[in-house]
Amino acid sequence: MTPEERELDPGFFLTHQPLTLYRLAKSRYANLSGIGAAIAPGRWNVPGQEAIYTSTEIGVPVLERLVHTPKDLMPSNLALMKIRVSANWQLRRVAFIDPRTGGSMAFHRSISEAKERFRLHRSEFTWSSFAVAVPSVIVPVWNVVLYPQRAGFWDHVSLESVEPFEFDPRLFPENTPTETPQ
Repeated sequence: MTPEERELDPGFFLTHQPLTLYRLAKSRYANLSGIGAAIAPGRWNVPGQEAIYTSTEIGVPVLERLVHTPKDLMPSNLALMKIRVSANWQLRRVAFIDPRTGGSMAFHRSISEAKERFRLHRSEFTWSSFAVAVPSVIVPVWNVVLYPQRAGFWDHVSLESVEPFEFDPRLFPENTPTETPQ
């Protein structure tokens, strides 16, 4: 089974309330704006659409940063964000709904399922939910993409903490230069 075919159980979100998400970002972008993804979109947003890519596990953003950084550079000037999503979720078909606010968090059990929906709606791509959960390609855990412009986002999402983060130099060859500050 490929990572794109791997399916995760959405019941995770019903048993982990409130939900804690993690993001590793350049220190100056460690906020809930989502503007970085609007400028340089990822897999689950289009140009101009604000998005915040997170994970339910603290180690996954670290692995993601390593995957997306040239191997001859050590990432620097980073901050680890801890984000809280609080709600009284009720499961409905492909989304969790908060009956008090109407805010919703959609989920896709597999990456291939999410990619198909994205492909079908790419020209006018919008998730109606303020969050979309998809399996990580790297490890079998949930990634959650947050959309600050969607209804319910500010009712449910808050920045719990931002801490400086440095990679252990043993992860890199000796004398690997650090990234230049941006």
